[in-house]
Amino acid sequence: MIKNYLKITFRNIMRNKLFAAINILGLSVSLACCLLLFLYTSEQLSYDEHHGKRLVRMTSHLTQKSGESLNLGSSSMPIAPVIESEIPEIKNSIRILIPTLFGSKDLISYEDEAFYIDGGVVTEPDFFEVLKYKFIRGSAEQTFPHNNAVVLDREIAERIFGRDNPMGKMIKLNSLTGSQDYEVTGVFDNDSYPSHLKPTYVISRENALWQPFVRQFDASWVGNNLVYTYLELDERADIGTVEGKIHEIFIKNGGAEMKELGFSKEMHLQPIEDVHTSTGLEADSLQGKSLVFIQVLMTIGVLILILACVNYINLATAQAGNRAMEVGVRKVMGVTSKGLIIQFLGESFIIVFISLLFSILFAEMALPFFNYLVGDQIILSAENMWVIGKYLLMFLLVTGLLAGLYPAFYLASFKPAQVLKGKNKDKGVAALLRKGLVIFQFVISIALISSIIVISQQVDFIKSKDLGFDKNLKMVIPLSTDEAAASYAVLKQKFAKNSMIDNVTGAHTIPGSHILSDILAYKKGQTMDDALRIIRNPVEHDYFQLFDIQLLAGAYFDGPEKDTLVSKVIINKTAADRFGYTPEEAIGEILYFDFGTMNFQYRIVGVVYDIHQLSLHDEIYPMMFQLSDGKSTQNMVLDVNSGNYQQLLSSLESDWKQILPNTPFEYFTLEDHLDKQYASDKNTFDLIKYFAAISVIISCLGLYALSMFFAERRFKEIGVRKALGAEVKDILIMVSGDLSKLILIAFILSIPISIYGMDRWLETFAYRITPGVGTYLLAGCISIFIGWLTISYQSLRAARTNPVNVLKDE
Repeated sequence: MIKNYLKITFRNIMRNKLFAAINILGLSVSLACCLLLFLYTSEQLSYDEHHGKRLVRMTSHLTQKSGESLNLGSSSMPIAPVIESEIPEIKNSIRILIPTLFGSKDLISYEDEAFYIDGGVVTEPDFFEVLKYKFIRGSAEQTFPHNNAVVLDREIAERIFGRDNPMGKMIKLNSLTGSQDYEVTGVFDNDSYPSHLKPTYVISRENALWQPFVRQFDASWVGNNLVYTYLELDERADIGTVEGKIHEIFIKNGGAEMKELGFSKEMHLQPIEDVHTSTGLEADSLQGKSLVFIQVLMTIGVLILILACVNYINLATAQAGNRAMEVGVRKVMGVTSKGLIIQFLGESFIIVFISLLFSILFAEMALPFFNYLVGDQIILSAENMWVIGKYLLMFLLVTGLLAGLYPAFYLASFKPAQVLKGKNKDKGVAALLRKGLVIFQFVISIALISSIIVISQQVDFIKSKDLGFDKNLKMVIPLSTDEAAASYAVLKQKFAKNSMIDNVTGAHTIPGSHILSDILAYKKGQTMDDALRIIRNPVEHDYFQLFDIQLLAGAYFDGPEKDTLVSKVIINKTAADRFGYTPEEAIGEILYFDFGTMNFQYRIVGVVYDIHQLSLHDEIYPMMFQLSDGKSTQNMVLDVNSGNYQQLLSSLESDWKQILPNTPFEYFTLEDHLDKQYASDKNTFDLIKYFAAISVIISCLGLYALSMFFAERRFKEIGVRKALGAEVKDILIMVSGDLSKLILIAFILSIPISIYGMDRWLETFAYRITPGVGTYLLAGCISIFIGWLTISYQSLRAARTNPVNVLKDE
């Protein structure tokens, strides 16, 4: 029986080579896309599972009395040890401090080699008991035998020591708190498990250099949210109950501080497996993937697979007339409807199985390009063979049933008496379904084309938007070590003499980077209850001139700070507006900030136009520029006037080495730094662009096959019409008219879907375009043109048919 079914299937494939090729090609490409997308999304959603289900991260939700809120992935220093001691459901807790969160890099030195790294962590000694990593050397239980121990990631250890055993060797680490020697006591592998936290090194917060830095924040329960707090819960613990107990303890210890600062704060517990996709939190240096981005990819994969299944259903039902006689004869010979359903479903599964084999080849060929698009490394190997096999089996079952179920029941329903008399007609449910599926295909394709147009318009808007400062020909040199920061004045003087540089300035934080320093300031006659959150960035006095940030009122900084009691500041227009001042009224006013028993005062000397410190996803917030004290300059910015970067870099590095011979020279351009803010948007755009093209091609393959089938069925009618005098244009309109109407209906239906989807995406931008009707009309015109081009060949072929050739048998 099975052998007979296989023979029939392969005979049908050989008899209808073009239709079979279209089906197999469409399914193969779709399954390859689905395989890559599902492997990627499953990996992204499997992050941190190895740490265990009872591990959570504590997040902070701050709310001012004005209603402004702030969600942070971090929390304050003293909370963890207190709640661990008072809440029995908490088995263990660790706090993690990441030096690069403060804008610095770490310099690792060994013998004559030195290089910068970022991503190291300062934490509790039992870090590796709470978070699980695979150890290459040493063990998780004996990582910190003393406070000057360091545990290195495998890649860093190999870069420093090559193939030598690093255990017990001494390295020098110059970090946020200064330079110190550390003994290597372990090596772990960051890449052994998918984890949101991939430290390059781990050291203990009990280290002598770090103790004073850490302990200065031990008294603040509300402010200074600088650490990432992880809690290991008991098996029976309920997260909601634990959150309630944490809140009670927090109110008892931090309630008075909240009242002083004029805002409220709540802690929430986030399951460890959700951290990687929680990209909406501020003060979070952990680079995850947007859950929306992952969901978009999964949706695209499913839609592409559905489009290929639609092709199969359309072609199978369209060819029903060709197989009607076969069905009639087999039923007369005693084959039941159940037997026919099994046969046709078997054919579907065989075609899907063949497509699966091709899909693996296509996926392997496309893998390098796909990895480039998503910015990650997905592999097809024995390591993930179980996952690949699971998806292939799922694709076989789902696609085989989805594509084959309706055609099987439809073909098996033919009545022998009718089909053997040639009375079976392609009318009713099958014809309507086929038209509906063609419309569905092009609704999806047109919606994706609309997405491409809208996203490209938003990208152009981003590129052309005035950011409020001059970003062109700006080179940034990070001052990542304390020695480099202390040498700022000497370096500035040296670089300023270079004829290829027009100006040099410095800042704690450059445009395109998050500013962690903020205060709650209020104006005269108010209290902390009325305070406004304002971001504070220490800059050099010539910062505004170099970036060409225009004054609205007042003056730029004119030199070093002289009044130690009242600091001079320049605010942006948004800050002036929020305080209720016009730019002119703000000049000379004093802003106040209370912290405990201390009162800080800031005199406004200037108001500047708003600048986009962050991407266009974020609204412009109130900013305060404070004159740097010379110790907060972490970035040196050079205004370059030459396109000869090689000569300039050679000159700058030579000057750098004269002053800092043991510190590596690094640089980046401001434009490259700003572009990184839109890396995720670029990935989304590229993925939608390429998968939209694939969906259109798959839809057009089906449309081409259908147009050929319809044209062949009407050859005799066309011959009669031409014999009666019909012209080519009349035949062309007749043949292509029905399918063109379907594409037009799809265009109309796609408009609300496209508008809704793009509005949701554009809502992630605080500054965005507003797509007009022309955008969606253009997408529709493109789709109609592509669709008409697809069916035009068969339509022209039919219109040019010689009546003699098709009517000679009549």
